Amino acid sequence: MLRLMKVPLGATVLDAGCGPGVHSIRVAKQNCQVVAIDISQTMLTEAKKRVEKAGMSSVVSFQQEDLTALTFPDASFEYVFSWGVIIHIKEIEKALNELSRIVAPYGFLALYITNKRALDHPIEAIARFLLRKPLSGQEKLPMGDGIWYDFNGQKLWVWQFDTDAVTKYLETKGFRKTHHIIGELTENQRRVSGILRILLLKLNNLCYRLKLPAVIGSTNLLVFEKIK
Repeated sequence: MLRLMKVPLGATVLDAGCGPGVHSIRVAKQNCQVVAIDISQTMLTEAKKRVEKAGMSSVVSFQQEDLTALTFPDASFEYVFSWGVIIHIKEIEKALNELSRIVAPYGFLALYITNKRALDHPIEAIARFLLRKPLSGQEKLPMGDGIWYDFNGQKLWVWQFDTDAVTKYLETKGFRKTHHIIGELTENQRRVSGILRILLLKLNNLCYRLKLPAVIGSTNLLVFEKIK
């Protein structure tokens, strides 16, 4: 991701939705300064602990922010990424507007998101039909399909994005897509354990190395450059 965004050594990168800090640490280890933001103070606390344990406290700073209402001025960052976060924001246009706003001209925005055209989805549909467990509550929206899941006693929104719709929306904000690559072929390794999980993870890695078409992958990495 950093290579595709042309991030130079020592540059500042915004981790938009850092969660427990895993990706902030990875970026910091590539000789970058990181500004890590998240809406959850609990996550920020956990991320700070992990960053400190990794010895990266001097190059990673934290701030509580809502991706749909960021407090940063316009054009604050040249390099911004959001890894698997905006898939949980139903008001996606607000989040994309804010992320677009804070990227400086000729800066880059990277999004790691789900893909509604993935092979996973027809396979799941067949399995649900055979098991007589239809998926209910899914909404068809301009940016893709979404649904509210019950997650630890709370509601969690999950998008399956139409990557073309996301691209077209960002084009209206002055961006052009520079890269669109496969992330994972399947996310089903999250539902299994043992040897099957290991094999699925190896399959995902193989598909990435072989540069298979992004359209079949359950997750995609999209990189955009701001040209206006």
